Amino acid sequence: MGTVPDMGASDIPGLRLGGVSPGSAAEKAGIKSGDVVVEFAGATVTDLQSYSDALYGQKPGDEVTVVVLRGTERLTFKVTLGRRGG
Repeated sequence: MGTVPDMGASDIPGLRLGGVSPGSAAEKAGIKSGDVVVEFAGATVTDLQSYSDALYGQKPGDEVTVVVLRGTERLTFKVTLGRRGG
């Protein structure tokens, strides 16, 4: 999806993003560094492991719903996944 987890953020429900790769599916959808992913493709995200499990259950070209917290706002994005590592 083109995101980098914030490995230092363990005190929050979800997965805080430390970065979003330029030109990635996440960036194209509007997801930003600092967003906290709480749902990915219908699965609840509580940490890096649950995010990874949900992500790897998908394939390139799939359109998934990603729910993030940005400050006090809960935002929903549609993301069309690209190929892994690209």
